[in-house]
Amino acid sequence: MYDGGQNHAGTTVLPVDGHVHFHRPSLVAPTLDAAVGNFQRVAAGGPGLAGALLLTQASGETVFETLCGGSPAGAWALSRAAGEPETLIARRDGTAVAIVCGRQVRAEGGLEVLALGTTRTFSDGRSLADTVAEVSASGAVSVLPWGFGKWLGERGGRIRSTLRAVGPAILFVGDNGSRLALAPLPELISEAAQQGFRVLPGTDPFPFGGDYRRVGGFGFIARVDAGRESPWRALREWLLSSQDSPPRYGSALGPARFIFNQAGVQIYNRIARKGGL
Repeated sequence: MYDGGQNHAGTTVLPVDGHVHFHRPSLVAPTLDAAVGNFQRVAAGGPGLAGALLLTQASGETVFETLCGGSPAGAWALSRAAGEPETLIARRDGTAVAIVCGRQVRAEGGLEVLALGTTRTFSDGRSLADTVAEVSASGAVSVLPWGFGKWLGERGGRIRSTLRAVGPAILFVGDNGSRLALAPLPELISEAAQQGFRVLPGTDPFPFGGDYRRVGGFGFIARVDAGRESPWRALREWLLSSQDSPPRYGSALGPARFIFNQAGVQIYNRIARKGGL
């Protein structure tokens, strides 16, 4: 835990989970409950925010929009941040969490691009280069998130080419809390970091098996004065102006959970393709 949630200069220490899905409205309240518990293990917090969740909604996911429409979230009260249509502030018993809308865009070949801090939508199925260009031009923070088995072979070559073409000034790389903690950091993430790309960790929870409980438990520390009025604006400015990757906290998955999730996602996707979800 960090000392009182502040560094010696007085700047707030804000835990941030950089890759979050709610998957469905019924999971919002338990996910927020879990996130607060996980955030509080990292930093004591203060009068502002306990932490921030960077939501990455895939095509067809509209949980953020549902929440903005007044859908309840258990004991949590939700309201828009002033002047930030992409941000909701969730409050419960004096605790507040920022929920920042974003998108997970599926590019050609199953590769993904995260667009952090936006409510606009993007087309799936385009080339990786075109997807990154569109997301960057929108003003969202662009992230290439690592995915199990997706950054190998020909697709790994496309990741390398895109990193070379775009450069680290506006493009980030995402570490994933769903990887195996015992394994070394994936090679392409290490390469990118050595080339100056900043790495943003996040949990990327699965939609089954209580995996939402991990949210807030793997992420990065932002040293930024992000209050409840415009947290994403402050966080975005800090991310884009930082020269180095933010400090990471938490760990990825142990062997049992990793195997469970990888087996579970195959079953889940098979059922989904048959229209059973």
